[in-house]
Amino acid sequence: LSGKGYTQIFNLIDIRLTLGFLSVIVAAAAGGYDYYVGFEKAKTYTAIGVSIYFVLNMALTIWIMYFEKGTIYQGSKDGKKISVMSTMKKYTPIYDLKVTETTTSQSTQAKKPFTEFFDSSGYIVRKPLEEWLDGIIKDTGATAMNSKDGRKKQK
Repeated sequence: LSGKGYTQIFNLIDIRLTLGFLSVIVAAAAGGYDYYVGFEKAKTYTAIGVSIYFVLNMALTIWIMYFEKGTIYQGSKDGKKISVMSTMKKYTPIYDLKVTETTTSQSTQAKKPFTEFFDSSGYIVRKPLEEWLDGIIKDTGATAMNSKDGRKKQK
């Protein structure tokens, strides 16, 4: 999307990385302290470190499940902010993509088989994917249904 003039917004990713790095730092600090002073002297701090690590990882899990909700991209262009969410069901070769203009909450949802974006060797073919994505972004906010390419517009 950067080639289309969008500037990526990193808020969701920054929070995910912060929670992950903090939990690693806590684990490293507890492990390092245990290494230098021995297990008996470090038991209390190890228990505190494990507790903090648990809380940070629970916060990370909650963040991913309830705030990110499958968001793979957020960006802005000319004051318009979009959010792209991706899902797929197990054992189904259908890619489900939802593009939402966050300022107006208008969205377009589209589904297509993976076989339309990959060749027989398993390499991605960018042109059909980019054309499909361009169509979804342009249609965000419309109210009609286009069954030809699987796009469904929502308000």
